[in-house]
Amino acid sequence: MPRITGATIAEHVATQEAAVVAAARRLFAERGVAAVSLGDIAAEVGLGRTSLYRYFPTKGHILQRWFDLEMDPLLERSRAVVAEHGPGADALRAWLDVQLDFVTDEAHAALVDASSAAPELPPEVLAHFGQRHRELYGTLDDVLAAGGAGSGAAGAEARRVRALLIAGLIRSSAELVTHGVARDVVRDELQRGALAIVGIA
Repeated sequence: MPRITGATIAEHVATQEAAVVAAARRLFAERGVAAVSLGDIAAEVGLGRTSLYRYFPTKGHILQRWFDLEMDPLLERSRAVVAEHGPGADALRAWLDVQLDFVTDEAHAALVDASSAAPELPPEVLAHFGQRHRELYGTLDDVLAAGGAGSGAAGAEARRVRALLIAGLIRSSAELVTHGVARDVVRDELQRGALAIVGIA
């Protein structure tokens, strides 16, 4: 049985998972996702292949854990800026700044590239990605409600559509920054577009 490296089993598992993700990231960057096997990742970490399967049955599940390691602090920052500013334009601007920083970060770009290059991802991994994105846009719900989306089912649907439109703006903004458009120009236009969608100033 492998030696426990943390004070608790949970800490040991978290440490092992983080080590596997770090090794996978290095190998994916060096060789490409398709050329890296679970056996390669296990060897890089110093685990037996069967031990690795206990943590991650597929490369898709490694990508899921990598995604969570990035998403957890992003969710915390997103909630914090909305709580700090309260519903309104200032909260939306601050929230958008957090998102733009995240989507234009090299580490996030590496994750997107790896996910795009991965073989077909398991349905449960895709569902998990969707759920985490819903959590992220849920941090904006009070701000979206401040734009007069209304209440009940119609209000909830209006907030969902506005969140999806803002998500599209953020993705487009990341692409513009990646292609060399000045970040300040993109940031200002992202904010202008999102404020118009929400209906607050």
